[in-house]
Amino acid sequence: MKMISVKIEGFRNIENTEIIFGDITSLISVNSYGKSNLMKAIEFAIEFMKADRIDKNTMMSWKHGIPLNKYIDSKNFVADFVFTTVHNEKVYYVNYGFEFVWVKSNGSGKEIVKEWLALKEDGKAQKYNKLISRDEKSLYKTSVTGRCSNALNIDKDELMLNKLMLDDSLYYADIIDELNRINVYIERHLDASGWYCKNPLIHKNFDEFDLNEIENIPRAIFYIKKKYREKYDILENAFFQLFPNISMIDVREIDLGETHSSKFSNEVPYMVSNKVYSMYVQDNNMNQPLDFESLSDGAKRIFLMLTYIVLADISDITLIAFEEPENSIHPNLLQGYLNVLSQLARGCKILMASHSPYLIQYVNTEDIYIGKPNDRGIADFSKIDGHKIKQLLKDASDSSESVGSYIFDLLSGGEDDIDILLEYLEK
Repeated sequence: MKMISVKIEGFRNIENTEIIFGDITSLISVNSYGKSNLMKAIEFAIEFMKADRIDKNTMMSWKHGIPLNKYIDSKNFVADFVFTTVHNEKVYYVNYGFEFVWVKSNGSGKEIVKEWLALKEDGKAQKYNKLISRDEKSLYKTSVTGRCSNALNIDKDELMLNKLMLDDSLYYADIIDELNRINVYIERHLDASGWYCKNPLIHKNFDEFDLNEIENIPRAIFYIKKKYREKYDILENAFFQLFPNISMIDVREIDLGETHSSKFSNEVPYMVSNKVYSMYVQDNNMNQPLDFESLSDGAKRIFLMLTYIVLADISDITLIAFEEPENSIHPNLLQGYLNVLSQLARGCKILMASHSPYLIQYVNTEDIYIGKPNDRGIADFSKIDGHKIKQLLKDASDSSESVGSYIFDLLSGGEDDIDILLEYLEK
């Protein structure tokens, strides 16, 4: 299942924002605007879809998500997704979303009030076919030719999406199952240095390909190379492409012996493994291999992100997001770096949050979303209008600036500059 778009309302300082994903989509704004809030909102929505009732109740009371901005403090949380998937050997668009009321100061709220699921075949000019409709009543469809009119008894802290998983007879049961297994990942490690040291500490029941459990890159690389050699070779070649002076990567498993293996108490979710992992590279300018830890911060960050993209492909993650992907990376590497990420991502969409003018130079202009400056403290992202791209490029050139520098100059300028910027954006 591939993510096509998402609309978020009522989360932190987000009023109403829709993102239509390209292969690599960029969120651009000044600092402390709301890029991270939007990423967190998407992650929050996916987690809510899969949470049990106890966790859903907790999430509907989560103080770090409730909008406190006075202009939107009464808004409900809304998440509205569009995916594509293969169903009965045909490609379909899948629209799923829900709305809940945040907890109120008097203890009321905390209830799911709307939910919808609709389907339409790709390439056909048809309306979406309703499969789930929840408003005053909770209704669902049971047959291809029937209507969405079968009632489902559902509590205010339950999603129909979860409850209908129990009904294998539904002709769209495979879609219900896919939606319940959707995964996204937000990568927030601006400093990659600590991820390359020899670390024997692992989670109990450790899954070497679960992005949420990865805490050591050499360990992850060892298992990728062992079980997915073709993907490892692609990752390795991508790194060589970015750093042509490096001609070899060697990952080693070091057995410490049983005496080094120990367990914590049952209450602690970690254990100490008797094996650690290390990585070395051969730099053509050096007379001996180098420990990966000795490479530059930029090289380590790039390799970490390449590894995460490969793991996202292995784990069938539909969206991976990076905060400040340009951090520690020389501007001259950015274009090749983004090209490599796009090649490795396959069906996984990439969302990037940045406040760097350099990044904009190397992504598709139509996939850039700019945080519109306003005096209400609201995060409002808009896409560059496709009809205004040529004019934007011309104006940047006339100003003897790159597109990125031109946009950021307008973002940080006065009212007249802001007015010029808004003219380039979709209304």
